[in-house]
Amino acid sequence: MGIPLPACVMFTLFCLAVPIFMSYNGGATAATVDTIQKEGHWSPAGIGLLGAMDKIGMTMAAAFWGYMLQRVSSKRLLCAGLLVNATSTLIFATLRNPITMCLAKLLIGFTESLQWVWCPLWIGQWAPPASLPIWMNLSGGGVASGVGNGLGTIIAGFTTAQGCSYELAFQIEAGALFALWLALALTDWQKFTIREDRPLEPFVKMKSPKKRVVRLANESLDEHLVAPCDSAGEAEQEVRRSLKAQLRDLWENPLYCYCAMAYASANYVNSALQFLWVRVFGELWSLNKDWCVLSFLVISATSGALGITMASCNRVERDHAGRLATLRFIHRAFSGAVLGALVAAVGVACGIAPQLHQKQPPSFELKSIIVCWLGCAMVLVGVTAVPGLLQIVCIQSVDQPDLRSFATGLSQGANNLLGFAMGPLLPQLAMDFMEYHLGFNRQRALACAFLTALVGTSVGAFCTTLAVASVGLCSASDSDLENATTVLISINTPP
Repeated sequence: MGIPLPACVMFTLFCLAVPIFMSYNGGATAATVDTIQKEGHWSPAGIGLLGAMDKIGMTMAAAFWGYMLQRVSSKRLLCAGLLVNATSTLIFATLRNPITMCLAKLLIGFTESLQWVWCPLWIGQWAPPASLPIWMNLSGGGVASGVGNGLGTIIAGFTTAQGCSYELAFQIEAGALFALWLALALTDWQKFTIREDRPLEPFVKMKSPKKRVVRLANESLDEHLVAPCDSAGEAEQEVRRSLKAQLRDLWENPLYCYCAMAYASANYVNSALQFLWVRVFGELWSLNKDWCVLSFLVISATSGALGITMASCNRVERDHAGRLATLRFIHRAFSGAVLGALVAAVGVACGIAPQLHQKQPPSFELKSIIVCWLGCAMVLVGVTAVPGLLQIVCIQSVDQPDLRSFATGLSQGANNLLGFAMGPLLPQLAMDFMEYHLGFNRQRALACAFLTALVGTSVGAFCTTLAVASVGLCSASDSDLENATTVLISINTPP
């Protein structure tokens, strides 16, 4: 059985603390890259691959975990995943070979993905209606991952600066994860369920017994039931057909597809700005690194807090009117981010135009950087306000409860690939193309990369426009059907 914990304690332990200490790994790795590189034989490409291996594992595993949550008990999966994650982290701290370290990071990301798939499903099932937006924003809106990354960066940076080996930072993480695993193992399994309608199904549905008719020696007929002899091949075909049907159902759900793309777009902008921030303000305006880091921390923290506070005030209803109101709020947030992107683009344009600096007083450079900061703040308010709400709409747009875990896994996989992975990659590719193939100088190529990051706000606004239109069409068709039914009843009713 286990200990039945209140929902708020469950949320704090397993939807906040576990994701925080799992995200801690990325910050600790980034802060100890120089130490790892000194102690091992790493190429520049290899050390970059090490930092990306956990994201690759998360992308590979998201849909798999969504499918497994349909078939296996949530507590069993979470216990196994957290134990493997903590063990892999502890082993990673002792490794020195580049190949084995990359494999350990891949396994860490593979098991971490399970937590990010399960958390929004559990919150959608157990959160009080008034707390649903704020719980979703705290867990899946980037707060947990941001706090974890920052905590890992601070602890790993401080310990290595004091002369300690980088092992210590990962041993601290592993210890915290083992403690959380113990709490998870002692908790009542029913508190981890993510569906309320019926128990879990086995991997393969059993076929019904078949009736067999046999003619006996005395010419009489004997009817009896026999168990079906199903082969492994037939069972595998049934699983494949089921998976294909689920994919088709999700593909034919426009609201789910549009919201998943908008969710990835928001995280694309967030991760791209984080990747480019120090270089943009350090090279275009010649700010020292301390000011660049401080400006990012202040602007991202205040903008994120404002965006999450605005989103948390939005009550999410399950009917068409409630979904439409939520999507309109998301669309307004993306529209504000698009406006902020235009303001930031003006600031960047002023920052890379040397002839403007020659004709203007020295205060012009300060004004241009303030304009760019203001635009970036507007962008970050918009893109941090929407992820939690988009996750809620994604889950609620899937009518079949059994399909929601697989749908969440797919949306998380798309978010990891198109959001977190493409965020650093696409701007860097655009910068390299502009610099090496079109002959742009370093500052203009960096400005183009920054604009490539801001384009994600327009993609998110476009996707939410399509989502609002799809919900409007659905509600209109339902209304027309109801009116037609009323007319038919009134015609068929005798006077």
